[in-house]
Amino acid sequence: MDIQKFINRRKQLGLSQSELAKGICTQATISKFENTGKMISTKILTQLCQRLGLSLSDIFPGPLDQDATILEKLHQAEFKLITMEYEEVAETLSTIAITQMGDSNTKMEYLFIKGYLMALGDYPINDAVFCFDQILNGLDDVHQTIFSQLAYVGLGIAYEHAGNIERADFYFSKVPKQLMMPKDQDVDSVWKTLTMLFYTGDFYSYQNDFTTGNQLLKSLISLSSRQHVTFYVARAQFRLARNYAAQQVDPKLVNETIRDAYAFAKFNGNQKLIARINDYSH
Repeated sequence: MDIQKFINRRKQLGLSQSELAKGICTQATISKFENTGKMISTKILTQLCQRLGLSLSDIFPGPLDQDATILEKLHQAEFKLITMEYEEVAETLSTIAITQMGDSNTKMEYLFIKGYLMALGDYPINDAVFCFDQILNGLDDVHQTIFSQLAYVGLGIAYEHAGNIERADFYFSKVPKQLMMPKDQDVDSVWKTLTMLFYTGDFYSYQNDFTTGNQLLKSLISLSSRQHVTFYVARAQFRLARNYAAQQVDPKLVNETIRDAYAFAKFNGNQKLIARINDYSH
């Protein structure tokens, strides 16, 4: 492990730790890595190295570099999950095996995406549960990472789609209350927080708990605005529009929210959502 090469490149580029960390992680994370060799997730380290013009093999020759290649595929799959391109997610995951991964965070990224694909698609519920169980009772059995929170939400989705609302509510209720007031985070955590906000808000909306559902969806839109991330906004706005209609609020607000949903869906090229909005509007 050649941390000095990382430090030297940062200094050559005239970047402070805070400048290098911006939008990726905290300054404290980089400080611990440079001063103590404390390992950080492969995903964050990949982003930092890209900003420095380094590859992981420059610092960690061996399996971590392969993890970086796998993570690139997983990033693409996570985005396709957001835009509901489930067949493409399945196709990407079919080219990856968990046995190829050396880092536990890479494994949990894979299991989170695969579990959500199973939960949202036409798969047996046990397939999704097994993915999330490997996170909760194996890779993160102390439940200290964001992947455990994602696993709880994923279990909620799986049981909701299986029609077991009581179990779904049990898992969705484990989502921490602070999720409703999310703080700014690194880019990767923002995407995952938005995922949890959307599916939890969507669940409570379907249960006609519009107070909770609307609050979660509005928190999603607020965080997206602050972080300039638009991919979930269209889905949140469309769900809000249907909530407003059910609550019999001013039809002008319903129509305005639908127009916003359509505009963001078009901007992000989410054809499946555009079709849903058109069906609902007509």
